Amino acid sequence: MLLDLLRMLRGWVEFSVSGKYPERFINITSRHRVRLWKVRRSDDRFTACMYRSDYRRIRPLARGAGVRLKVTQKSGVPTLLYRYRERVGILIGACAFVLSIFVMSLFIWSVDITGLETVSRSEMNDVLRDHGLYIGAFKPSLDYQRLARDVMIEQHEIGWMAVNVTGSYASVEIKEEAVPPEVDDVYSPCNVKARSDGVIVRIEAAEGETLVMEGSGVIEGQLIVSGIRTDERGTHRLVHADARVMARTTRQASFSMTGQMKLLRPNAEEAERRELDFLGLRLPYRVGAVDSPNAVSNTTTEVPAPLGITLPISVVTDHVSALSEEEIILDDNSAGELLNREAQLYEAFALQNCAIESREYHIEHIGGVYTLYATYTCVEDIAYTEPIGTDENTDLTPYVAPTENKK
Repeated sequence: MLLDLLRMLRGWVEFSVSGKYPERFINITSRHRVRLWKVRRSDDRFTACMYRSDYRRIRPLARGAGVRLKVTQKSGVPTLLYRYRERVGILIGACAFVLSIFVMSLFIWSVDITGLETVSRSEMNDVLRDHGLYIGAFKPSLDYQRLARDVMIEQHEIGWMAVNVTGSYASVEIKEEAVPPEVDDVYSPCNVKARSDGVIVRIEAAEGETLVMEGSGVIEGQLIVSGIRTDERGTHRLVHADARVMARTTRQASFSMTGQMKLLRPNAEEAERRELDFLGLRLPYRVGAVDSPNAVSNTTTEVPAPLGITLPISVVTDHVSALSEEEIILDDNSAGELLNREAQLYEAFALQNCAIESREYHIEHIGGVYTLYATYTCVEDIAYTEPIGTDENTDLTPYVAPTENKK
C-alpha cells in the first residue's frame, strides 16, 4: 500500500517497447538503475511501468539503442496537476483541505472518560475543562502528566488518573479512591441511651450492664445500658456499652396543601432550535421560540462517528414545549389522594428504618387548606451511644481496682 502511494505521488507511466532488439532496453534500465514493474511480453514487444522522472531520463538512451517507446497510460499526482494547471481554484481548494486537516489535527476532537463510579460525568467534564482539557483544546499547550497530577490533588475522590491522547482523541482513565470502611470505636467507654420515647420490646446487649427491663417505658435520653460494670468483688470498670434496643414508638407528621392550586401543563405550541457545535463553538442555524413565558425544553446531541471515528462536530437540537398555567380547585377526594401520596413519600424516606405496625390518618379542611395528620406506631432501634467523660478532670478512682501494698 505504501509503495502504491509513493508511485501515485511521484507519478508513473505505462509504455510499450518495440524494435529489433527490445532486450537492449532492459540492459539500459538495469545499467542506469531504473525500476520497472508490471513487465509483460506480447509478440515482438513488451510493456512495463516506470516512474515519470525515470521515463524522461531513459527515453533518449532508448532511442540510441534502436528501440521505440510509446506511452499508453499516465497516472499520478504530477499528471493530475498538469491536467488541471489552468484551474487555480482546484489547486487552492486542495491546499486548503490539506492545511485544514493539519490544523484540525492540533486540537482535541473527543474526550472519553472511563472508570467513574461516584463522581458524575458532568462534574468531571467541568474539572477537566478548568484544567484545559476539553473538546477544541490546543494539544501542544497541554501537559498531560501535570494535568492528571493537579486533578488528583484537587479531587480527593480520585486515586489514580491517566490521560492518553491518540491523534485528536483524548482518553481519560480514572480509578476512584477506595473509601476505607468505618471502624466502630469499641474501646472508648460509653453508655447506651434512648433516642426517643417508647416502650421496650427487646434489648440485645452485647456489652454493658442493662438497667431497663423489657416492657418498660423509657423517655428520650434515659440510660438503658450502662458502660460501668461491677464485678463480684465490687470493682467498677468502664466498658464500651453496645446494645440494640428495639422499642415501640409513636411518630406524628402533618402535611398541608391549599384547595386552590396552579398547574403548568404543556399545550400544542412547540418550537425547535438547532445549533452546530464545532470544537466548542456553537453556531445556530435554526431559531425557534414560543410565546408562553413558561416552557420546558429537551436537548439532544447527535455526534457523527463514521467508521467509529468521532468527529469534532455535533448537532445540538433543543425541543421547546410551551406550558399553560391552569388553576384548579381540589375537592375532598382529590386533596385526600394527593396528601396520601405525600404521606407515602414520608414513610419511604423518613421511616425507612422503622417497622410500621399501624397508621392513622385524619384530614381537616379549614380556611381553604387541607391538612392530613398522620400517627404511626413503629418498632425501631432507639439506641444511641454517649461517651463517658474520661478527661483529666474525671475522677476514675471508683473504677480502678484497689491494689495491696507489698512489704
